[in-house]
Amino acid sequence: MSTKRIGILAAMPEELEQLKKVVTNQTSFPRGEAFTFTTGELHSKPVVFAAANVGMVFAGSAATTMIGEFGACAIIFTGVAGGLREGQQIGDVVVGQTVVNYEMDCRSFTYPWDPSYKLHLGELPFVNWRFFEADPSLLKLALEAPVPEGLRVTAGLVASGSIFLDTAKKQGMYESVWKPLGEPLCAEMENAAVAQICRAYSVPYVSLRALSDLLTGDAAADFHEFCIKVADTLIPIVQYVVEKYIIPSA
Repeated sequence: MSTKRIGILAAMPEELEQLKKVVTNQTSFPRGEAFTFTTGELHSKPVVFAAANVGMVFAGSAATTMIGEFGACAIIFTGVAGGLREGQQIGDVVVGQTVVNYEMDCRSFTYPWDPSYKLHLGELPFVNWRFFEADPSLLKLALEAPVPEGLRVTAGLVASGSIFLDTAKKQGMYESVWKPLGEPLCAEMENAAVAQICRAYSVPYVSLRALSDLLTGDAAADFHEFCIKVADTLIPIVQYVVEKYIIPSA
């Protein structure tokens, strides 16, 4: 498809229910057993959206297909995450200023041509990518989007991995993982993969996460209770970013 579109990704279909209600001229394209990509228009802008399913492999694959087949020239990821800081509240929004894969650990590997170089937690060897930066214009739009009074929106570091983190795990990983990474605001299971693919293809990217569980409390219970409710708070931000983002002409 030659049309340039803004891509919108989430992990779970439920996180896109409110988006489906406002996108017009929808056409769906099933791909294999796991994916369905839907094209349409939002604020007169061509878009493509999909639920990637949970996890980094699915997310990276969905992002690649969006870019290669459906012309995504920018990607917004929207969904929920677990808070990692004291004082956070369920429903708080974290805009990913940077994203890191906390499970990427090649610290024991040494470059034969440069033994003095020490890889860090989260750093990809050979390309030496570690922290994936949000596109400045998408980040600015996400942070200036109108939100309901009292909703807290913060930009910062988001950590991605393939573990559903209960409270004990989140607290127990502080010294070994969160502190070496620079104390991320939240953790989830997809963003770093999408950010890595977007960097590989030079596609602008930003992530939006609403907190469904916190550093204290039962993460599993909190997640099921609040997931859809807090995910819905992100859709107006997504709409604002799509409306204001200028799709490049070339």
